[in-house]
Amino acid sequence: MKVFISYVHKDKEFARRLSDALREAGIETWIDEFEIKIGENLIQRISDGLEACDYIIPVISQHYVKSQWTRQELNAFAMREVSDNKSTILPVLIEDCELPVFLSDKLYADFRSDFDEPIKKVIEVLKAKEKPSRDVKVPAKVAKDRKTASIKFQVKKLQQHLREGELVLVCGAGISVAAGVPTWPVLLNDLLSSLFGKKLENSNHSNETRRKLAQLYQENFSSSPLVIAQYLKNGLGNDFLKYIQSALYRQSPSGSEIIDAIVELCRPQRSGDALNSIVNFNFDDLIEYNLSAHHIKHRAIFSEGQKVSRSELPVYHVHGYLPREGELTSEHQIVFSEDAYHSQFIDPFSWSNLTQLNHFGQNVCIFIGLSMTDPNLRRLLDVSMRKNPNRKANHYIFKKRYDRADINKHISKLEIEGNEARNARDFMEIVEVLEETDANNLGMNVIWIDEFSEIPKFLKQIVEDAYE
Repeated sequence: MKVFISYVHKDKEFARRLSDALREAGIETWIDEFEIKIGENLIQRISDGLEACDYIIPVISQHYVKSQWTRQELNAFAMREVSDNKSTILPVLIEDCELPVFLSDKLYADFRSDFDEPIKKVIEVLKAKEKPSRDVKVPAKVAKDRKTASIKFQVKKLQQHLREGELVLVCGAGISVAAGVPTWPVLLNDLLSSLFGKKLENSNHSNETRRKLAQLYQENFSSSPLVIAQYLKNGLGNDFLKYIQSALYRQSPSGSEIIDAIVELCRPQRSGDALNSIVNFNFDDLIEYNLSAHHIKHRAIFSEGQKVSRSELPVYHVHGYLPREGELTSEHQIVFSEDAYHSQFIDPFSWSNLTQLNHFGQNVCIFIGLSMTDPNLRRLLDVSMRKNPNRKANHYIFKKRYDRADINKHISKLEIEGNEARNARDFMEIVEVLEETDANNLGMNVIWIDEFSEIPKFLKQIVEDAYE
């Protein structure tokens, strides 16, 4: 039997002690400090070492989970374990840190306060005749305690960034939709209805018929929302922004639990420290509307040259701004249609792009309500990572874990049974690993949640004792 020990250089002393203890117990180990000679290909030797080993022990620490190299190693381990359908990863935890999603449901050896007892358990597992089943999961209470501990760890770090005045909220469509702003499909349907009404004003089509025609168009004539938006801009002409403004606020959206939590995070503290700013990809005024209701000084910034005083919280609308009241001017331009997206993408020195790059490079951002499919946003995060290599995985994003019961229902409908059904569930584990890896590669830590209702509670925790 041979065991591969994965670690970062800063944890070398622990890895060496672990290796020595396993070898004394008669278990062969592969540790790069001893196995790689000068002049050898590092990547190839590690790959060869992995192939020759029966088990992999990742030494999990804060340095380990922040290292791009070891995270890639760990993801490779995860893929191999799923592929072989054998439990070959035996994680050991040496300090509090944010566990990667693949390890959050696994049993691990806890070396945070002791060495002698946990090493006995590791040796016992390694010397067992049969490898542990991949179906073995941690008890529900243990999983809950782990999640609570992980959240406390993440909250504590974000509280420190808040105290240092470098915490930024980056808000997407999920924020507005939760408060009653129409989703993209609903908004486009409303605008198409208005367009058809304008073009067919002399016909007898009712509003209901126009809405049905709009739905028919979306479902059968164009698959790209951006292209539809471009048609709308062309068809509605000078009234384009007014129609969008009307559609945004038709249901009089006001607030939600998550908006309330954002407001609390924006409230100035007695120490003088506060949230650095908000970067908002929505062009509605929901955040400003609620900040005003709570008498929190702020200013919407949506074009180059606008000024903000030191006593005001800046809310940067990088895709434009359409307040519910007041006249729209030439400054109220929005990134909504295809041509606007193209303009933003090709101009690296646009106000919007420079604003985002500045915030991503100089602050710690919490991304809320964003799907991370916007190619320009992904590009800017990637550029920020490349220009600030020492700040890797410095931001945070919420991701909802996939519901296993729901996945099982879908598998049943697909008539996948037996071992193949198990493999389909393994596929979902791979999906979560891929999503977390993608977030890490864009400089983001993932805050995994089971329900979206957990987000407001998390944000409120940041404020509750940040200044005690």
